[in-house]
Amino acid sequence: MKRKFHHPAPSENELKHGPKYWRSLGELAATPGFKDQLAREFPEGADSIEGVDRRHFMKIMAASFALGGVGLAGCRRPEAHIMPFGKSVEGVIPGLPLYFATAMPLRKSAIPLLAETHQGRPTKIEGNPSYTPHGGASSLLAQASVLDLYDPDRARAHTQNGATLTGAAAKDLLAALGKDNAANGGAGLAFLAGESSSPTRARLVAKLRKQFPKAIWAEYEPLQDEPPVAAAKAAFGRAVKPVYRFGKAKRIVSVDADFLHAESGSLYYARDFAKGRKVVKRDDPMNRLYVAESAFTLTGSMADHRLRLASSHMLAFSAALANKVMGASPLDVLSQGLDFPRRDEWLKACAEDLLAHRGECLVVAGAHQPAAVHAIAYALNSFLGNIGHTVDFVEIDANEASSISDLAAAIKAGSVHSLVVLGGNPAYNAPADLDWAALQKSVSNVIRYGYYVDETSQAAGTHIAATHYLESWGDARTVDGTVVPVQPMILPLFGGLTELEVLALILGEANTDPYTLVHSTITSLAGGDAEVVFKQFLHDGILADSAYPVVNVKYDLKGVGALFKSTPAPESLSASNVEVRFAADHKVDDGRFNNNGWLQECPDPITKITWENAILVSPRLAKELGFSPTESAIQVARVHLADSDRGMEMAPVGELTINGRTLRGPVHIQPGLSNYTIVLPVGYGRTVTGRIGEGSGFNAYSVRTAISPAFATGATLRLTDERVRLASTQEHWSMEGRDLVREANLDEVQDPSSAGLGYVEKIGLEAHSPPIYGESGEKLPLAVKATETPRGNSLYESPNYTGTHQWGMSIDLNTCIGCNACVVACQAENNIPIVGRDQTLRGRQMHWIRLDRYYSDGRADSRAMADLFGGERSGNRDIPEDPQVSLQPIACMQCELAPCETVCPVNATVHDEEGLNVMAYNRCIGTRYCANNCPYKVRRFNYFDWNDRELDKLYLGPVGPQGMPELLKMVKNPEVSIRMRGVMEKCTYCVQRIENGKIQHKVKMAKAGRPGDVEVPDGTIKVACQQVCPTDAIVFGNILDPESEVSKAKAREQDYALLGYLNIRPRTTYLGKLRNPNPHMPDYHKLPFSRQENAAKNHPAGHGEGHGEGSHGESHKTEGHHGSVAGQNRFGGLS
Repeated sequence: MKRKFHHPAPSENELKHGPKYWRSLGELAATPGFKDQLAREFPEGADSIEGVDRRHFMKIMAASFALGGVGLAGCRRPEAHIMPFGKSVEGVIPGLPLYFATAMPLRKSAIPLLAETHQGRPTKIEGNPSYTPHGGASSLLAQASVLDLYDPDRARAHTQNGATLTGAAAKDLLAALGKDNAANGGAGLAFLAGESSSPTRARLVAKLRKQFPKAIWAEYEPLQDEPPVAAAKAAFGRAVKPVYRFGKAKRIVSVDADFLHAESGSLYYARDFAKGRKVVKRDDPMNRLYVAESAFTLTGSMADHRLRLASSHMLAFSAALANKVMGASPLDVLSQGLDFPRRDEWLKACAEDLLAHRGECLVVAGAHQPAAVHAIAYALNSFLGNIGHTVDFVEIDANEASSISDLAAAIKAGSVHSLVVLGGNPAYNAPADLDWAALQKSVSNVIRYGYYVDETSQAAGTHIAATHYLESWGDARTVDGTVVPVQPMILPLFGGLTELEVLALILGEANTDPYTLVHSTITSLAGGDAEVVFKQFLHDGILADSAYPVVNVKYDLKGVGALFKSTPAPESLSASNVEVRFAADHKVDDGRFNNNGWLQECPDPITKITWENAILVSPRLAKELGFSPTESAIQVARVHLADSDRGMEMAPVGELTINGRTLRGPVHIQPGLSNYTIVLPVGYGRTVTGRIGEGSGFNAYSVRTAISPAFATGATLRLTDERVRLASTQEHWSMEGRDLVREANLDEVQDPSSAGLGYVEKIGLEAHSPPIYGESGEKLPLAVKATETPRGNSLYESPNYTGTHQWGMSIDLNTCIGCNACVVACQAENNIPIVGRDQTLRGRQMHWIRLDRYYSDGRADSRAMADLFGGERSGNRDIPEDPQVSLQPIACMQCELAPCETVCPVNATVHDEEGLNVMAYNRCIGTRYCANNCPYKVRRFNYFDWNDRELDKLYLGPVGPQGMPELLKMVKNPEVSIRMRGVMEKCTYCVQRIENGKIQHKVKMAKAGRPGDVEVPDGTIKVACQQVCPTDAIVFGNILDPESEVSKAKAREQDYALLGYLNIRPRTTYLGKLRNPNPHMPDYHKLPFSRQENAAKNHPAGHGEGHGEGSHGESHKTEGHHGSVAGQNRFGGLS
């Protein structure tokens, strides 16, 4: 910490005989008036600002000046380290960011993070590489969380009955609540909190239970995850939970579990799962994923075999699978009523595959499924010898909290007079049959602690403003139990309190400082030298050896008997008895991120809908309801212009009725759903929210009850005559026989007679050229393959770029899970604005990365194909019921022969010496010729001053009010230019990170006495999309370095260029996608559906798919047309 130097006082001798200096005649005369003026100008103690004033000053500076220059340096411990920028702060160099370890808590786990700060202002979130299971990756929600910190709609003050409370008054009120209830043991006092993994909160709650034994402590989360723990308690007789090891599993069965996105610990599991999908050599093994699900999830999109099945039938499915695996068992009765075509064949082949991989397989059930389903999954894992190998059970603290239903009953009974609501928003998302808003209003004293003034705040007398996690001291645990710190990067902008402070104040703690509370917890957990341990904890961002202990468990079938007795047989579903599945929204989660513009505008990776939700129905149900596909699907009805408005889907409004409750919303046909399952994404339809979330979607919670929180049957859907436009970013879904995503089955690749991983060159227009490497290609050194191979077999010489570095990127489609984290990470890094729902409807979204989603079902012609569910496949106009999904991230390809450059009249887009297609924003005059000439359609045009105007003020003209809150400007990255109206923009390969990396390396080498060494080592520079990717699907680096990861990726056989035949040589290339289907399954297909469509459209019967089956394709196996290595491209250019 920087220390201030105080000059020593002069000695008496110096005062008598030393020279006397004076600044004015008044000082020389030392008159009383001058002394008084001097005291007013320089009061005693002016160099020591008191805490309250400093907090207030920090708040004003943050809001008005974005902490630039005149602000203060933010830090982790504000009281100890904040100093005015007039004095140089040790370790802070203006213009260079600082990084601090923290974590983002979310329900029962947290994501370890690094927060990037610029002069005390957090601007970007990255994953913490110290936590090796995540490898430095982070999630979509974590990337967007920094925007919530600067949300102008967040609660800015504590209030009581509409009047503002000071911070001191709010603390006194909380302390008084504890004192008033101390004498009676907390009788009549109740708490409703969200779930938390914080050890400090757990310690305070335990103390609260002891101090107020008659008080009610209840916890509630709208997305339930209690069943896995409840089933483990019944099966093993102790409080344990499963931690899955997907990286060790060769065969995986997912029972309605979206473990790649929606489940707790999805980031942990996605990275582990991807390890089994990486195939470098043709004989490399690859895991196989079986998925049974009702909705269409990201996990389902990665499945090698996917079974569409209602959520209410998953218990019967699990029991039937257990019978096939374990033989006759007491579970047989539970499988009665399960029916789907070729049922026994499907289950038998799946069971045999599991049995063939004992100890190397895994069965996992969705957290929303009943405990009985999890009990069967645990039984299967125990029988197959997976426990201790692909799944560990770890010991956790037993949860003794009451449920929200228990608390509601106590309120109805009149036994609650004081209610403290800690976080959450039960007035919005509690089960509809509880009518929580009315219950809460019936309590005489309600204190609501929350980040926003929302529906729950309106039903409370007192609102205590909460802090953002980037303003807070706290702690949390990851999915495996590792303890991580929550550190503040900045003082609370509006004087909010942390949850730990609220509890400590109510408990009457002598020291309510959250830093002290956390310090006490961590040092008690770790032992040793308290200060050393705590400093290391803050520095590393993890507490070493703090994960939950793995315990040995033994399955007890008798213990789970009670779980099976109360489970009903699966109902027969139909158009008049529909199942409703309440699903977490991919973007806004359970609704807590509803006012986040980055998330609202991020397209759902499956539906591609933004800014709202929709009633998702299957093609079969839509057809039976009389809903013509042409009314929803532009893909199959482009000639019916009346069914679309400016290219956007016109969806009919439906009325869904269940349990006597009805909601209205747009109906969207979603391929891949269970036939009679309707999916309702939650988190929308807020009535009290900020300017971003206002008016977005419908509230799915309004028809959800406490007894059926995840799914329910007995629903009906009626279509009305009303039509509304859906803000979708991708109306088409077919590749239409083109080779955009190149796929193969693993057994095809491993067939010795096939082209192996070189299958990508047997697909598409490049297949009409000789092999890339020729007959001697395997003998070429890696450096030649990486940097000198003429992809696409062009004889044209690439431009001779002279830079030391030549940047390139490779994207592995086999490990990309479509999580959208790269989309928002790019937005946060590069100051990409949101445009709003109206402008999205006009096709003006600004994302530099888009995630293209394609469906395929192999029917580009009229050939009939096997369909497990009897779908009609006779014509091309039907929406596919059981498609395969292919996902492909698309950004600027940094083409070496960029077509955008040749048409720009002012040279605003040019190439630099390192092969980057760069933009000169101050030259651009907005002709948009470049966007027209870009074959990838990745350039974005600023139709308005998005960064200076609120969304409702875009059309007010250049001199009209702008209205952009000053607070929002604080989230901008100071290293990236803000683009103005009329300017084109696009991906730059994060050129600011490239330049920073080069500068830092140059400085480092100069200090080491090697000023001529300017080549940046591989891995030093990571672009935003690469750094955030949980599966390492994106690799970036210098393609001139043959040992770089990107060079190795580009040298792999399955590397191909998208639209490479255009001879534009994109620096971004792709690794083809592989599927690993089981040949013994009834839904096995020899080729992926997209390949079948490609062959059917481009190569009629007899021609030969992929040019490897005789006919003229045979001639391409030899070097014939123009030689395989002649005309080499020095820089890995792709044509």
